[in-house]
Amino acid sequence: MDKVLIDWSDEEIIKYITNYFGYWTEKNKKAELQRIRDLDLDTIILGIGRMIEIEESSDNSKIVPGLTSASTFFATQFIYYLAYENKGDPTLISVSAGLIFAMLIFLGLTLGMEKGKRHRSKAAKYKSLLEQVKSEMEK
Repeated sequence: MDKVLIDWSDEEIIKYITNYFGYWTEKNKKAELQRIRDLDLDTIILGIGRMIEIEESSDNSKIVPGLTSASTFFATQFIYYLAYENKGDPTLISVSAGLIFAMLIFLGLTLGMEKGKRHRSKAAKYKSLLEQVKSEMEK
């Protein structure tokens, strides 16, 4: 368990948390909670710090507004670039290509935000378990 919290990558930790604490899992959650209780206080504190790090690195709230405005700018410039060959008049091809480009950017941002949201929620859930065990140990 020490190796999981300290050495594994963020993706591996999230898969581990999902595997043991997901709603659809058939793993014994009480046994996993007991494994957390068997850790020493230092490892639990490091695990809490790691979960906070995963939450902060998966926070898209500061990045998305800038990416959205930049992608809107590039989509319109792409349409203008394609329309330039027709002396500045937008054609069906240029508008269609711009819409497809904008949809690809939208899908990319949406999938990235969804992944970040999943990581944040799993890390917050596991962090609360670690904090619960930590408070039990401090009593």
